[in-house]
Amino acid sequence: MQKYLIIGAGPAGLATALALKKAFIPFEMVDAGDKVGGIWDIERKETPMYKSAHFISSKSLSGFKNFPMPKEYPDYPSHSLVQSYLEKFSSHFKLESFARFNTKVLKVEPYGEYWKVSFDDKSEKFYKGVICATGITWHTQLPQIKGVFEGEFIHSFDYKNRDIFRGKQVLIIGGGNSGCDIACDAAKAADKAFISLRRGYYFIPKYTMGIPSDLFKEKFSFPLKSIDTKVSEFLLNKVLVGNLENFGLAKPDHSLMESHPIMNNRLLHYLGHGDITAKKNVLEFKGKKVIFEDGTEEEVDLIIAATGYKRTFPFLSEDLLDKGTGREIDPYLQIFSRKFDKLFFVGGIEVSSAIFGLLSLQGELIAAYLKAEEKNSDSIKNFLLDKKSRNINLKGKNKYIDSLRHQRYVDKKLYENLLLNHIQMFSK
Repeated sequence: MQKYLIIGAGPAGLATALALKKAFIPFEMVDAGDKVGGIWDIERKETPMYKSAHFISSKSLSGFKNFPMPKEYPDYPSHSLVQSYLEKFSSHFKLESFARFNTKVLKVEPYGEYWKVSFDDKSEKFYKGVICATGITWHTQLPQIKGVFEGEFIHSFDYKNRDIFRGKQVLIIGGGNSGCDIACDAAKAADKAFISLRRGYYFIPKYTMGIPSDLFKEKFSFPLKSIDTKVSEFLLNKVLVGNLENFGLAKPDHSLMESHPIMNNRLLHYLGHGDITAKKNVLEFKGKKVIFEDGTEEEVDLIIAATGYKRTFPFLSEDLLDKGTGREIDPYLQIFSRKFDKLFFVGGIEVSSAIFGLLSLQGELIAAYLKAEEKNSDSIKNFLLDKKSRNINLKGKNKYIDSLRHQRYVDKKLYENLLLNHIQMFSK
């Protein structure tokens, strides 16, 4: 009963496991897969990973804290290289010895001062606390569209490779990075391919002046965010990409950093060559016909909805979760349950750049909190009051479009500083 349980052995779980190990906090880690990696393990029975997937942030900025990605990696590693990196991280810090694989958590519930956890092998165990590190790309969100589609309709979670497109007319719904990757696969493999976007988005090339774009921005950003955004928009609209309407896409109705950036210039290439056609938002289905908001229609055999995911935890009952003013749960600092002092969440955030380093800090903050609690530190009393009643703006001055994904968004620099300040506070 003196151990903590980490649910998930993907990036979030591994980052947290290392932090607890370094702090000498007893724990074990469980995962439904047969090895570490989470979504990056394409061999897993259920995973949203697909054959053409690559990191959208560059290797230089994408590693865990104090554990960079290998120098020999390409700028944008493939899913298999990311999986290999996670396995090396786990092996280097000997984290597998704390893990039980092929183990699914069915239910987590408070039990006096402890937590009772039920597993799919019908066993039950008791823990001092629980850390939910399962990630946010497991539970699909499908669009609500009028009518009935009589062809094949799947979520991008179930897409694996471009062979599914052979001999078919295909529609991709959704303009996130996965949706655009899959649309590029369809452009090369389908008889005819379309992509439907509900609004205009900014497309950021993966390279700027021969440097990975995120690294370029890190080196050459302006101190004032408003000026930095205006300069970046000018570069995109006038120099690097140009007028998106020339590709049949809508003009963005928001500023550059108000939505998750699409790191993909291949789609523009295929649109410009006629290998795929941009369409407006879907209005209605009629058999195999898809009717769009501008009144045009297309007949398709297959639709892939790249429409995102819900942040849910099937093993936690609704009454255990903090309900915020938005559409998702609202833990303090996106980490600490407001209702329970030994229930934590890691990896539920979205940022416009690399995330692994933030996962390291989230894990370190939980470890620092638990050590301070052991010592009955003065910092704990005020913190416990804050987390129940205080709301901190994690988005800073940024405004984001109204979508489920952007409910989870944090300003990276602001959030990083908040985590570091709290770690320092608990470490005194």
